[in-house]
Amino acid sequence: MIGTTDRMPVDYAQYYLYGTNYVEGEDHEALRRIREGNSVAAAAPDHLAVSCGTHAGSIRLSVEGRVDPPGPPGADWETVVDLSLYSVTGELGVQPWGGEAADEAVRGNLAVAGAGWYRVRVETRGRDRGRALNVANPWVEEHRLTLWPAPPARDHVHRVTDEVGTATYDPTRPAGAPITPPIAASSADESLLRAWARSAGIAIDDNRPIPRSVRALATATGFLPTGHHGEP
Repeated sequence: MIGTTDRMPVDYAQYYLYGTNYVEGEDHEALRRIREGNSVAAAAPDHLAVSCGTHAGSIRLSVEGRVDPPGPPGADWETVVDLSLYSVTGELGVQPWGGEAADEAVRGNLAVAGAGWYRVRVETRGRDRGRALNVANPWVEEHRLTLWPAPPARDHVHRVTDEVGTATYDPTRPAGAPITPPIAASSADESLLRAWARSAGIAIDDNRPIPRSVRALATATGFLPTGHHGEP
């Protein structure tokens, strides 16, 4: 799925990706994690919050759901961050603040591989112009979101060069860690673990127990909490 709109509504300098079962407001710590983290985005299961410079009005937004990683980010993007997001439902779509519908051009499912872990690249430019105007219509700020299936990993900041970002981003702080689904953290649900293994390119036999080595790898990457090695 690929799309671009010049009419992506933003309010309170934010917009989102939602899963179909996400309850609005459930990830109430997202904005704090953005300020204390990579300065532009924070993810939780079935939810991504993105921070803009524009307080209200519109931005230009391009989205792409793909099956393989993108190439290196272009030099004309001022802030570029990769982070991990878990899709519980296998559906992830653009969602403006306040529950209104996104423009049809970007209204589609970005979770192209179904439920499981995805990497999200957030690219922005013009956040300083948006902050200076406060309300922008037509747009002066542009974002691009790219999603592809990939094992979970800590945030990777390619660059943060705009003033909106450098005001809070501290490269000496530890990179943000992916947030696992509650069911995986509490009971190591086998269906989620098998989906994670497939997204990581690990071949496992669905007719046999999940190998201990796979559980150990899932723990090492942060998908499972420590102590969940289970049966062999």
